[in-house]
Amino acid sequence: MPRNRKVAWRDAEGWARLRDGTACPICKGGKPKDVVAELPASWVTAPRKAPLPGYVCVVSKTHAVEPFELPSKVRARFWQDVLVVGKSVAARFKPVKMNYEIHGNSIPHLHVHIYPRFVGDPFEGKPIDWRRPRFVRHARDIALIRGSLAAALNSRGRRLRGGRADPLTSNNGHLSKKV
Repeated sequence: MPRNRKVAWRDAEGWARLRDGTACPICKGGKPKDVVAELPASWVTAPRKAPLPGYVCVVSKTHAVEPFELPSKVRARFWQDVLVVGKSVAARFKPVKMNYEIHGNSIPHLHVHIYPRFVGDPFEGKPIDWRRPRFVRHARDIALIRGSLAAALNSRGRRLRGGRADPLTSNNGHLSKKV
């Protein structure tokens, strides 16, 4: 997700265009950047630079600003996607706690940030500062996330869309390098 935009609330016309999707960068691009998986109602993104090991973002395929704006069947599918992704990240990274965050203050297109939390993580005891990515992921790290998602979906009799997934193991599922 692009994360360096200033909040556009003071520009009522610009904010209205972001809200209705006409200026939404996700809608304009056809999908978000850094997609690692396509699920029924969402895309899963995993940018190369991340604030924590295992961080992913679940982005709605349907433009909505708030979850309650989604049609009921789409809303149910979206939340199912979020839960499947959260469970797969938890299974792979073994965190002490999972955090789920919805903001949309910069890009008002429904998305859920999923952060596995660890003892000793850089944000222990405080909020996650997504503007300060601390880890650089390598192709193998992204493949671990894809593989975990594929395994979670396969266990439910579903397949990962958007390419093949290689369930690899390395570094106990943690990222390779701190920034």
